[in-house]
Amino acid sequence: MTTTDVCGTGGAPLLPEAVRAVPYSWATGFRWPPETAESAGNLALARAVLEACLPAGPLAAPEPPPEARAKDLGEAEPLPDWVEARSVLRALMPYARDVTRERMAEAEARCARAGLDTTDFTARWTRRIRAWIAEEVLRWCGLMVDDTRALAPWAIDLAERYARRGMAAEQAVWLLRLTPEVPGSREALARLAHDEGLPAEVRELATEADTGTSPES
Repeated sequence: MTTTDVCGTGGAPLLPEAVRAVPYSWATGFRWPPETAESAGNLALARAVLEACLPAGPLAAPEPPPEARAKDLGEAEPLPDWVEARSVLRALMPYARDVTRERMAEAEARCARAGLDTTDFTARWTRRIRAWIAEEVLRWCGLMVDDTRALAPWAIDLAERYARRGMAAEQAVWLLRLTPEVPGSREALARLAHDEGLPAEVRELATEADTGTSPES
């Protein structure tokens, strides 16, 4: 039985319109290819997606969760439940436009049958998908946009807000670190580094920017 057989081709979307317009698949982690043109259209899409995915306030727990790497796990330690659940969702919703209430309900049913945690399933996974999508937009803006003048001031403002609200925070700080020439970037890093209300790892990553630490260090 195919995904279409189970869920149909339509459904009630769970993501905002701008986010549904992202053309990159979940199979590649929603990553924007390096060759993506720095066109006005793509920059406008990046901005619209970041504005749409930004949570209204600080999250109770950071999203997305850190990737579970084999070297970080003990020999007998299993992968977290969410890794298996993600595989279920990714098969049912290969693109952002496929994230619908009906497909999410089918994913929840499959995860429940597999004995996986389904607490607040739709809200939690919709938020998490938004975080992964935002993370990749921030990555593209920070790493791949050569004419960084095109990022001022919107990307700097949004990156700081993402860092403060706990969604894609690490990648948001990296955007600021990788664009020190953009007006407001250094000031945003300084504010993050000295904000005692933020998680230690966010403050430390922002502080490292002042020491000249590079991404390869």
